Amino acid sequence: MMARIPVLLCAILLSVPPLFGQGDLRRTLLVRIDSVRETDLAKSGIIAYDDYRPRGILSLVRDTAQVLVTHAEAELLRERGFRCSVLMEDTSELQLVRRAAYGATMRLEPPYHSSMSLMREVDSLRKAHPSLIRVFPIGNTTQEHQPIYAVKIAARVGKDNDRPSILINGCHHSNELLGAEICLGFLHDVAAKYGKDPEVTRWLDEFQIVVVPVVNVDGHNVVTSGQDPRWRKNRRDTDGDGEVRYPEGVDLNRNYNFNWAQGGSGDVGSERYRGPFPFSESEAAAIAALAREERFLCSITYHSQGEVIYYPWTWGGRKAPDDRLLTAMARDIAGSIVTMRGDTCYKAEYGAGLVGQSYTWLYGTLGTFDFVVETGKGASFVPPHEVNGVVRANLQGIYTLLRRAEGPGLLVHVTDAVTRVPLSAEVWFPGIETEDVQRRTSHPRSGILHRLLMPGLYDIIISRPGYRPVVLEKILVGPSGWTVREVSLQKTSPR
Repeated sequence: MMARIPVLLCAILLSVPPLFGQGDLRRTLLVRIDSVRETDLAKSGIIAYDDYRPRGILSLVRDTAQVLVTHAEAELLRERGFRCSVLMEDTSELQLVRRAAYGATMRLEPPYHSSMSLMREVDSLRKAHPSLIRVFPIGNTTQEHQPIYAVKIAARVGKDNDRPSILINGCHHSNELLGAEICLGFLHDVAAKYGKDPEVTRWLDEFQIVVVPVVNVDGHNVVTSGQDPRWRKNRRDTDGDGEVRYPEGVDLNRNYNFNWAQGGSGDVGSERYRGPFPFSESEAAAIAALAREERFLCSITYHSQGEVIYYPWTWGGRKAPDDRLLTAMARDIAGSIVTMRGDTCYKAEYGAGLVGQSYTWLYGTLGTFDFVVETGKGASFVPPHEVNGVVRANLQGIYTLLRRAEGPGLLVHVTDAVTRVPLSAEVWFPGIETEDVQRRTSHPRSGILHRLLMPGLYDIIISRPGYRPVVLEKILVGPSGWTVREVSLQKTSPR
């Protein structure tokens, strides 16, 4: 989740008793309000509702709200014409929240998956498509040392090559379950269509797509096992007493080493606690190591909720160096995803630059165009019968990204002039890049840099310590595909 606050569970229970703002009354009733709109709640005089800063409301999916109230407040809602029914009464806040999130069974129902059941399904896919799918660990969780798995899907998947890499990932925040389901749905869909659908076949021939369905495995297990649907952070034992209790942990999406100190919170009890230092958490460090290895061209990072896409960035009044292209891509992706109501599409909005989140690190450090998709509306995870619709809608967003990832752009291949060995070199676009971002470099294994660009003329400076720099002037990038430039660097003479 980005800087705004979601409607369900990850933020609602920072302190439930004062949510309605008057006294310390304990709200022991979970009430469902039917046929209600946001504006109705705002006018109720009882329940304060704001799309991103809810007070007292647990969820508002379509036209059904779930709220915590006292007996007196429930009666007052009925007197004011609201269609209310009591779902549960309990003195335990956690029990009421579990009932709101999981339903009457008090456990998560299909089609949602636990991390374990999701990976079992992935393994079945791998066995059915061994030439397309490879599964590998990228690290272990901070607290419980569970493996974090990535799934690479590509034609001839066992052969590392020089194709552009794409990243799709979910569940930095453990209660934002829809990302994992979209990742799994994508793997099923493209595996089934390879060799049958020309567009999907082309993508798997052209790209290496890496999917990390669940980044926050420890927290995801807490939520999907039915223990605590509020759990957002990882499971770090922040007080060191040997037990992990809500709301302990670190917000993994505030732990990245790009403007880390300006984002999140230094308060250990905050839902946005950024950790003791950048990349203190092995989950975030694992994604970073994967990204350094793969040098992703672009990526989608799933959070929930809001039906909005955030992209780099606004920062002290400045926009990202690639703003024109980022904005065009974000709008295309957003416009391809239909909302749950079906009457409009997602919105595209600038994200903040001073946050220490994955998308700022990916773009600011490596040049990856990362788009944060806040999927679903009204809850961190929607009722089970809504899941398949959300997944299907979001697959269109991934496919739009893949179409845009085909170009136009520039492929620069840097080698040693004598040995022809690939080189990692700085590939600088002085007409685009600012000091807000780190210089982009070619991959140390292949010597290749793929860079998406708007059509036009570009000057490029390629340099590496110990070599003479090369200047390419007015390179024309056409309206589609990849413009290729081979660059040989010569070593400087020793003095």
